[in-house]
Amino acid sequence: MPKFEREVEIDAPVEKVWQVMTDLSSVDQWFPGVDSVKSSVPGRSFDWVSEGRTGTAAIVSAEPMKRLEITTQMGDDKDLHVFELKPSGGFLGMNADECKVTYTLDTLMGGGILTNFVAGGNPVDTRRVVKAMNRLRKLVESR
Repeated sequence: MPKFEREVEIDAPVEKVWQVMTDLSSVDQWFPGVDSVKSSVPGRSFDWVSEGRTGTAAIVSAEPMKRLEITTQMGDDKDLHVFELKPSGGFLGMNADECKVTYTLDTLMGGGILTNFVAGGNPVDTRRVVKAMNRLRKLVESR
């Protein structure tokens, strides 16, 4: 299964980053591929729209202020999005006024070695991950 990863440092405490990430009213401002949220069950799932098509998303695991796992599906395309948050900043991380977020996109694509090799070099998914993290950083830091 091809995976794409990106790490960013956000100039905000972990609590603020977590609050933005779990606020479904702001998902369309940063989550990859989401143009708008159609409906939601807070803390559990949401239906989203991308380029006129509707997909579903579900929070499969949440460890507050540390880890968030979300699965998305549109048609046969299913992805796992894992976000890990760690406090950082200050001298040797002692001030903890910043947050390091690591985002891993797992395309959950079946197949063998050749499929993983081809999909693993997919520039579209690489750009989606980079864009999502840049948008999240800007959104959090603007609040």
